[in-house]
Amino acid sequence: MEFNRIITHDDLDGIVSAAVVSLATGIDSVYFTGPVSIQQGRIPTSVSDIVCDLPCPIRVGMWFDHHPGNLEDLQLRDVEPETIPGRFDIQPSCARVVYEYFKPETEFPVFMDDTVAGTDRVDSFDYRTMEEWREPTVERKLADALFASHSDQRTYHTFLRKMVTLLKEGSMSDALEDPVVLAKVDAYAMMEEKSLALIDQDASFHDMDTGREIVVIDMTRHNRKPEIIRNTAFIRYPDALAVLVVGNQFRGGKKTTDLTFSMSLSFLMNAREHKKDIGEIMRELNIGDGHPGAAGGRIDCRSKDEMLKVKKETITRIIQLWKGMD
Repeated sequence: MEFNRIITHDDLDGIVSAAVVSLATGIDSVYFTGPVSIQQGRIPTSVSDIVCDLPCPIRVGMWFDHHPGNLEDLQLRDVEPETIPGRFDIQPSCARVVYEYFKPETEFPVFMDDTVAGTDRVDSFDYRTMEEWREPTVERKLADALFASHSDQRTYHTFLRKMVTLLKEGSMSDALEDPVVLAKVDAYAMMEEKSLALIDQDASFHDMDTGREIVVIDMTRHNRKPEIIRNTAFIRYPDALAVLVVGNQFRGGKKTTDLTFSMSLSFLMNAREHKKDIGEIMRELNIGDGHPGAAGGRIDCRSKDEMLKVKKETITRIIQLWKGMD
């Protein structure tokens, strides 16, 4: 089978996965998208595509992933993952899945071991203290650069393709020396300051959350899409165990009544035994998917009144499910 395109997630894990696949296969064409677009069939795919770090589309040439929820989706479709070329495996990152798959028959650059290890740490949020998390490592800076805002989708995707090329040709440290990448790292730092200001205004704890474990950041009052970095909540609330951001879906710059939910565990949870699984919460609610440590979802609402009702009910249900995982 001849493959001619890589379809991947638009985060550090997706970028590194694409770089690994490109080195192994020689494919240079890369398309970036998110899981919802794949799930809703908005991205046409074919048997000539290699899909990474995303749900498995109906038509695909090879598929690589590590999200348990995407495996469950296949099972609901009565599809055995072993019948799909590629590999699914529970690993810290999809980049690790791809790398281990191609490594036996591919001579990767010596720096790729460190690149994949750095991606593992970022994608699994593998930090145990505030100091570890805030340390400006090269992988953190590259992940930050990817999160920085862009003027439009085209310039964003151009930047993503540049990152794939940089991570194919050199180490993470080499990529960080690129002036465009450095500028995005600086832009992220500015976004972080704005995020802290938003958190000061919009963060609270649910009445049921007497232990103040989940910081809830409600962004639904904003008529323009706010730029918020979810995990900066832990700077303001270092004792919190998780953060939940609730907002409205924006399409074409316009606010809709549809809701988005984005949640992650604190680094504090990495230093203790626990049964919390954010991805399972989203799957239980049937609104999304993700990792045990971070996940997201969305709910369509037909009106503002429905949106307000669903928001309240969903936040309450998330708190209940969280408490039930003790």
